[in-house]
Parts: sequence; C-alpha cells; structure tokens
Amino acid sequence: MIDVLFWLAISLLAALVGAGMARLISLRLDSSLTRLLLFLAVGYLVVAYLIFALALLGLLRAGPVISLLTVLFLTALSGGRLLRDTLRELSRDMRRAFLYSPARPLYWFLAIWVLAKLVSALSLPAGLDWDGLAEHLAMANKWVEAGRIYPLWYDHHSQFPASLQMLYALALLFRGPIAAKLFHFGFGLMALGAVFELTRQHTSAPAAPWAAVILATTPVFSWLMGVAYVDLAVVVYVVLATHFFLAWVASNEVQPAMLSGVLAGAAMAVKMQGVAYFGVLLAVALYIAWRRAAWRPVAVFALLGVVVASPWYVKSWLVTGNPVYPFAYHVFGGKQWSAEQARWYQRHQLEFGVGDLPPQEVIDALPRYQRLFVGPREPLRLLLAPLNLTFRPALFTVPIGPLKVMMCDSIGPLYLIFVPMLLLFTGRPPKLKTLVIVFALLWVWWLYSMQLTRYLLPTLALFAPAAGYALHRCTQVPSTLRLAPTVVVSTWLLMVLAVSMLLSAMELPQVLGTVSRQQYLTSAFEAFPVIDHLNRHAAPDAKVISYGEPRLFYLERDYLWGDPVYHQMIIYDTMEEPADLLGAYNRLGITHVLYHPALLNRLSADREPVGPLLAGALAEGYLKYLVAPSFRQPYRLLQVTDAGRQIGQGRLSE
Repeated sequence: MIDVLFWLAISLLAALVGAGMARLISLRLDSSLTRLLLFLAVGYLVVAYLIFALALLGLLRAGPVISLLTVLFLTALSGGRLLRDTLRELSRDMRRAFLYSPARPLYWFLAIWVLAKLVSALSLPAGLDWDGLAEHLAMANKWVEAGRIYPLWYDHHSQFPASLQMLYALALLFRGPIAAKLFHFGFGLMALGAVFELTRQHTSAPAAPWAAVILATTPVFSWLMGVAYVDLAVVVYVVLATHFFLAWVASNEVQPAMLSGVLAGAAMAVKMQGVAYFGVLLAVALYIAWRRAAWRPVAVFALLGVVVASPWYVKSWLVTGNPVYPFAYHVFGGKQWSAEQARWYQRHQLEFGVGDLPPQEVIDALPRYQRLFVGPREPLRLLLAPLNLTFRPALFTVPIGPLKVMMCDSIGPLYLIFVPMLLLFTGRPPKLKTLVIVFALLWVWWLYSMQLTRYLLPTLALFAPAAGYALHRCTQVPSTLRLAPTVVVSTWLLMVLAVSMLLSAMELPQVLGTVSRQQYLTSAFEAFPVIDHLNRHAAPDAKVISYGEPRLFYLERDYLWGDPVYHQMIIYDTMEEPADLLGAYNRLGITHVLYHPALLNRLSADREPVGPLLAGALAEGYLKYLVAPSFRQPYRLLQVTDAGRQIGQGRLSE
C-alpha cells in the first residue's frame, strides 16, 4: 500500500509540475483527459531530468532529493487550480462513460483488466522481468548505491537514454522495486488514455474505446504492464507526440507543433528507439511544410525535440566518445567496444524474424544493396511478415517457450483481422491517412532494423485507432455480417481477461503477504537460489562475474557481466592458458563465478576461449565448485581459490 501511495504522490507532483508549465504557456485544450496526460508526461520528464542532474553531481541521496522535490512542489503549486479543475472534469466524464455510454461494457472490461494488471505490478519482479532485473532496475540500483550516475562498463545499456530509470532510482531510494514497477504500470494506463484520445479526436469518437481495448489486449502490452521495462513510456510519448502533430497538421499553429516536439524529444530521452519515431515525424513534417511553405512550426518541432533529448546523448558522447553508443561504431567508435563486437551486435539484431541469416562471410561478399534482402529480410518474407508476426510470434522474440510467447510477447490477432477491413469501408476520416503513412514508414523501419515484437509496440499503438475504427464500423453492418467479428472479438477478449486474471491469481498470495518474499522469488525466479546463497555466505567485499545470467538485481554483492560480447574489460582472445584468466580476475577483484554449463558449451562450440579457460582453471585448482542443494539446474557457482589468487597476482605483476 505504501508503494502505491509513493507512486501516487510522485505522480501528483509530476501533474502539478505539468499543470504549472501549461499555465505559463496559456495552454488551450478542451479535453480533460488530454490535459491530464500532458501534465503527467511533461511533469515526469521534468522530475526525471532533475534527478538526473542530482545524480551527475553525486547527490543522489535522500537529503538532496527530498529538498529538491520540496522546492519543486512549492514551485508547482501555481498549477494546482488548473489540475484540480481538470481532475473534476475528468471524473465527471468518466462517471458518465461508465454509467451511461453505449460503450460502457468496454469501459468495464478495461477496468477489470486494469485491476488484474495492478496485481501483477504489485508483485516483486521475477524471472519474466528479464530486462528489469538485468538492466533497468539493476542500473538504477547501482546508481542509488553509489549516490551518483556513472558508466557501468560491463553493461552497454547503461549508456542509453535513461529518463524512466531516474524515476526507478527515485523509487529504489525511498521504497523498492514494486514502487518502480508502478511507474511503468502508470505509463501503461497513460498509453491507453493516449490511444483513446488519438482515436477520439483524430479518427472517430465511437471507435476510441475499441482502440483502447485493442491495445490493452495486445499480449505484449498486457505483459509489459506488470514488469519494470521502459517501453510503455515510449508508447505514451510517441502517441501523444503524434496526437499534437496531427493537431498541428489540422491547424498549422505553432503551439501543437511545440508540444509534439517536446514529447517526441521525451520519447528519445526514454529510449534510443524514439529517434526513429522523431525522424519519421520530422520527415512528414518537412513534406507538409514544403507543401504549405510554412517552416516555422517545423523548425520549432525539430529544435525542441533535439533540445529535450540531447542531455542523454551529450552525456554518452562525453563518457564513451559516441552519442549513440554502442551503435554507429564505424562512425564514432566508443570505449570498451570493438569493431568485432559491433558486427556481432548488428548481426544479433538482424537475426529476429522468419529465416536464418547466411554466414557473415557470405553476406560480406554480396553487393551492398543485396545485403538488405537476406535472411528474415528476403522479399517474400517481408511481404508475409504480418502473417508470420501474428501466427509465428516465437520467431520475433527471445526463446521463452511457445505458450509464454503467445501469452506475453505476441501482438494478437485483432490487427491482422481488422486493419485490412479498412478497405471495405467508405468515408474514412481524413487524418487516418496521415496515421497510415506514419505507420507505413515505421513499419518499414522495424522490418529493416530489429524485428523484435516489443520494438513494434509504439507503432502498433499508432495503428490501434485504424483497427479500432474498422472494428467499430463492423458493429454497424447488418447483424448477419457482424456475427463472425463479434464471435472473434468476444472470444479474444475473454481469453485475454482469463489469462490476466490467472496470472494475477498466481501472484496474489505474494502481494497479500501470505507468501514470503523468499518463497515467492525461489519459486518464480530460477536464478534466485544461487543469488541468495551469495547474499548469505559470500564476504561483503566479494565480487561476482556472471556468464549467461545478467539478471543480478537481487545480488547484494558487487558484480559484472563476463560474456565476451558485452565489453572489453576482459580480452579473452589474447589469453592462452587459465592463469591468464585468473590474472584478469585478480585485476578486477573477482572472487566468484556464476555461469551456465550450457553457455560454456555454446561458447566452446563457437571457438570462444571462455569455456576452455574456465574448465582449465577448475582442473588446475584455481577455481572450485560451491555446492548447495537449493541451486537449480543449470546454475553453477565457483570460487577463486588461494592458488587462483596467487597465480592471478603473479600474472598481474608480470
């Protein structure tokens, strides 16, 4: 309950900040929901950047943060009346919608679904919260422990834009991971509201609840509501930026272009993926400005977008030498990275989708234009991508099992079913054409970048109004023709709601406290037993290197990732014998090794030296197994022996 109150308190502060800034620019918006979404979106961004500033100054501690938030609250009180009036108006509108609207069954469906997802958000992050435990929560926790932001060289993701991680750091400083998860859950609620408003104001008001339901029942969106990722914040900023972009297209006024630029910049400040959305909107804006010979709004949009996003990219440039680290290595280079790692990273991103990439030497021998059409990007596979994405979702995500993919990481069937139906209806809204153009450009970008389902989600959110409009029009055809769509949609909604409630029921005992933290994490997170063993038995100054298991948020000892593809802190290719590895371990202060035997086999098969070096170190007695009955397969834990420390010190002195 305290976590919920903390999240609501920071959200109230953010809304006050946003309302105060809206008052300063004399913002004119008729919709109470749009106003509240804008207040929160801008306010969260301001709070995140202020926490970022404290972290850069080494003041990420309770005292300075409380002082900052107090000053911010007192400053933002000027927006109190505007926020109060907005909340009153929104409350009245919601009451009417739930009691009197013809679409009230959809609103009640969304309400029940939100309650189910709230239970997931209130549970401790566990095994399926992969990026949260490995990156987003983990890096924020490291910065909180240090009281400052600094480069985590073992994890290149720590150089990415991290606005939402600043809110996570705030939550971890005062509460814990559940409060952090609630921020991502809150952005999910905002995403539903943003899609609702995008549809209502630019497509069709009756289609708005359908568009929100389609987004909510997209499995990857539904799953993200309960984990500590950052994707839902990107969805919010992209959809709101597009909303105000369309308002600028309709009015040619500067203010909506300004708001669109700020929000597009915020998307880039949350995740580098936002650069593609900013680029697409900018390209469309330049075309429209050329047609109208009106360049001022576009200049404002572009300038504000770049300015809002730039602090993170400037920081990365100063720290690594590369503003988009580790991408564009052939242009900028970058610390703790190499050309070989850059090639591997690019190839890894291109492997998602239907079809296997040919060997790299085969790709390199092809003419430049032909390299664009290999593996998952062969022309026929590009054409069939919508079908494959819908019916073969496991090929567009990490391997977590077919059932889990269908439940957590697919797009569902509604987009493929209803979007083509747009061709059957006449009288389509004019702004729908602009949305389709933006979607088409982003779809092409996704096909040629990384065909990962999660990265498509903001694009799908922009297309949910089109699917919602088609679905709404299907409800208006004669009863004999709408029977099939009604059965499909009803079945799908019931399935999604059942899955959401089932997952919530599994997590409810931990949320209610009838199952302890220890019991829940032991059953829900396969790496927790070995991590818990280290927390209980390893010396406070122990340092762990992990191979194949980056989800180390719960580890209460210093650590780094050891896999060769992540960094250049250990150059395995130059090592000839196990003693060389121990020398590197000694230099870094490594005392323990956590790994998967399966990873060793894979690395050995790929002719990487890590597996043989570790096996040799075990044989030589430089490492020893630590065994506990609670360890789960395939986890293994090793400790550096006295002989290992001695040989390591010897190699280091050489």
